Amino acid sequence: MTSESGATPDIRAILDRSALQSYARGHVHVGEVLGEVTAEMDTVIGIPAAALSAAHAAHLDDKDARGLLRLVASLPSTTVLVLDQQAAEDVAGALVVTDGDLSLAQGVWAANDLGALYLTAEPDEVRALVPADNILTIPRDDA
Repeated sequence: MTSESGATPDIRAILDRSALQSYARGHVHVGEVLGEVTAEMDTVIGIPAAALSAAHAAHLDDKDARGLLRLVASLPSTTVLVLDQQAAEDVAGALVVTDGDLSLAQGVWAANDLGALYLTAEPDEVRALVPADNILTIPRDDA
């Protein structure tokens, strides 16, 4: 698995579409986790390209939300996981078990392949796909 730069960073967690959407709505939870997970040197949080695209699609009419999505994807503590030829082949099995949801499939595959945490606001969607100890639920709304 490589980032856009071609390097192989130490990816400790994966943000799914719902976590990205929470961040785009300005909720603080993802930012807090970014700080905690990347407190160690040379660690990042992975953002599947398909999840990023799906989050943008959910906020097409919200300039501020899309700005936050661009911001989180460009932070030094994150890396966008490309969906290139090799990744497309690797994700294919996960695509079958997620009923064709590419955003979900790329995130689930990445989390399982890397043994990374899976950050989501929709834990029920992944309970059968990611080990329970690796699912980190973030609230949909701020407290």
